[in-house]
Amino acid sequence: MKLKVTEQIEELRIEMQKIASDKDLTDPKVVRASERLDELISQFYLSQMKKIL
Repeated sequence: MKLKVTEQIEELRIEMQKIASDKDLTDPKVVRASERLDELISQFYLSQMKKIL
């Protein structure tokens, strides 16, 4: 079953927090997780804007 975008965002947010808990925020793994999270959030907002317009 495919997760909703909001569920994907929440799972990735938790994953990023776990990764960042023992690493610097500039660590490549943390940065990659953050970039993936940013992309999902952007997709979510774009889909919401399409619904409004």
